Amino acid sequence: MYNLENYETFLDIIMPSIDRKFENQKEYLSCAKGCALCCKNASMPFSDIEFNYLKDGFNTLSDEKKSQVLSKIKDMIEGKTEQACPFLFDEVCSVYKYRGLICRMFGLLMINESDEYTIPFCIHDGLNYSQIYDEETGSFSAEKKAALGIEADPVFYQLSRSHIFSLQLAKDLDIIPSESKPLIEWLKEFYNEAV
Repeated sequence: MYNLENYETFLDIIMPSIDRKFENQKEYLSCAKGCALCCKNASMPFSDIEFNYLKDGFNTLSDEKKSQVLSKIKDMIEGKTEQACPFLFDEVCSVYKYRGLICRMFGLLMINESDEYTIPFCIHDGLNYSQIYDEETGSFSAEKKAALGIEADPVFYQLSRSHIFSLQLAKDLDIIPSESKPLIEWLKEFYNEAV
């Protein structure tokens, strides 16, 4: 079992760097409390350590909220509802402090585990980076950027979860994950244990 205090220390150290990346790209970002478009997909990847930390977040909820989360998980398992994150209430994360790495980094341009350049899917909904993205060419328009007077260039960051967990800091704190799978798979196991 992982030492979740070490994982919190890890997050405390890496998050200022991630926050700076969001600040650097703020002219392109539409992320705001209440958007939650990125939270509508429970197939996002989570490692075992991230999910154990998320379970700690679950334990901080009131009994009523816990019951609601479990009910949402049950409905997802049974195919009655979309696979949105069950911790989402009124478009706000109820366990924000305990969210996974993908939740902390989504919205930025990234280089994924396969060294491919990826854009956030919300670009196609008129959100992040859409003001300079050309849908026809699938590229960013220098002309649109210049016309908007945006100073910062769009930057692809090496923020894949595998990259983050390969940092020496993760090794030093002994928080290298042993397993990763979609959040929905972790939630199914969790639900079976909880009921």
